[in-house]
Amino acid sequence: MIAFRPLLVALTVLIGTAISVPPLEAGPANEEDSAYKELVGKASNGDLSIDFRALRLACLKASGCDPRGDTKDMISMRRAMQLKEFSKVATLAEALIDHGFVNIEAHADASQAYEAMNKPDKAKFHHDVTTSLLRSILSSGDGKTKETAFEVIGTFEEYIVMSVLGLPALGSQSLLPGKPHSYDVLERINPKTGESVSVYFRIDAFYPPKGL
Repeated sequence: MIAFRPLLVALTVLIGTAISVPPLEAGPANEEDSAYKELVGKASNGDLSIDFRALRLACLKASGCDPRGDTKDMISMRRAMQLKEFSKVATLAEALIDHGFVNIEAHADASQAYEAMNKPDKAKFHHDVTTSLLRSILSSGDGKTKETAFEVIGTFEEYIVMSVLGLPALGSQSLLPGKPHSYDVLERINPKTGESVSVYFRIDAFYPPKGL
């Protein structure tokens, strides 16, 4: 089983820095509510052949889905993980997942917690969901240019991708608004090579914010 420890460590740093991310506003119930619930139902029943990109986008548009999770709950989950209170981690993670099935951090923490609790079936399920969610982002491009930018549904996914790529959570960030696409560009120093790296993210799913 692939370990997500590097991802979890980096996310601990990210949460600890309290990076400001505008909350997503829930809209009225719409067709995406049904689409989201249908996809979640299939995934929850073990059908991981679903389109996880479609699931992430449906979550963003659904009235009852929080893809990022409440900051206080996320911090509590990370603290419980640091203290190796795995039962508490699992409880907090499952609650976050109930509010947003596409919460990558919650699934990753749940996988590690259940593995420590010797519940391999649950650990594998959350591991596989984490992998599928990450793959749906990473397969959208390579992040090296605007044309091959990673497609994300929020800045929180940008930092997750940076962690997976082995790049620091903190650094400079630029917004490139435009039509038909807008981008975030994160610049970091690659700790392995010492070279400056620019990673492009297509942010059409959440930019510009509603009402602008």
